[in-house]
Amino acid sequence: MAGLCLTLAIAGFILAQRFGFPAAIALPVVTAFCWQAVLYCAAVSGPSRAAVVRALPPVRLAAALVVVSVFPYLIYSVPTGRFAWGSLLQLAVLCSCIAFPYVLFPVRRRGLAWQDALVACVLAYPMISGLSTMFRDIYLGFEPPANRLDALGKLMLIPLGLAVFLGLRRLQGTGFRLVPAREDWRHALQNSGHALPWLALVGISTGFLVWDPPLDAPLSAVGEALGKLVGIYFTTALAEEFLLRGVVQNLVAASTGRPLAARGFAALLFGAVHLGRGQFPNLGNAATASVLGWFCGRAYDRSGTVTAAMIAHALAVAGQELLFR
Repeated sequence: MAGLCLTLAIAGFILAQRFGFPAAIALPVVTAFCWQAVLYCAAVSGPSRAAVVRALPPVRLAAALVVVSVFPYLIYSVPTGRFAWGSLLQLAVLCSCIAFPYVLFPVRRRGLAWQDALVACVLAYPMISGLSTMFRDIYLGFEPPANRLDALGKLMLIPLGLAVFLGLRRLQGTGFRLVPAREDWRHALQNSGHALPWLALVGISTGFLVWDPPLDAPLSAVGEALGKLVGIYFTTALAEEFLLRGVVQNLVAASTGRPLAARGFAALLFGAVHLGRGQFPNLGNAATASVLGWFCGRAYDRSGTVTAAMIAHALAVAGQELLFR
């Protein structure tokens, strides 16, 4: 945790020096990202998350989650003059709608409940491309490299969602662990390998993908793809696979007793949320994402953990970006 914060601080210092960024802005922005990194590490660590859940009763835990989630906004916005009461209120309402439903209306059954649908929709709403500019409007940026700070909001939702589903909902069946086991890799490699030909077929036939292997500088391209793979795994794949496979597919299968139908539903939903990326409706992106969702769901079913689905997701996307445009 300390190492991650130090890395962020050094990267922020280097960028500030390179772009001639004022310290009065760079310091609060880097501090806000460091705070968010601490929350992320605490949420993805099973022992840390369990210790917090044991220490706080549900009402206090929900209230604490709201406070710590909005705090990065205050850290960066107050010293830099970007603070607005309306933005703070929007964040507090959003976080409360995620944190408190399971406290006010506890779920007693294993399957899908209306509370699950509500929390999942609120979590997904500001993340779906083309649907909402909420985080861009709240986390106002400056000159480059800090012109886009909405990543603070997107990163906020990962630890908040994990803490709510695993700590307050006490959701079973996700098998979530950040560090993959050998079995996770086996199922992920099998399913991402099965997925790539279908992704290529659907992507090329719909015009979404164009074959473009990096023949000029292959080593550089591979290095960049590996970097993207790591970044995707810890952010996008974690958020999307936990929500679509660990929550939706898991709970729909528990409610219906039909795991294949649940996998198909989660895959189609995964495709639907990609309709707004680019020009709406982006049918090629949605169809390709649905195929990826099916194989990520298969990795989840075979392994019993969303971690395998996260790896399959990251491998497929990195491979797609390496070989296609």
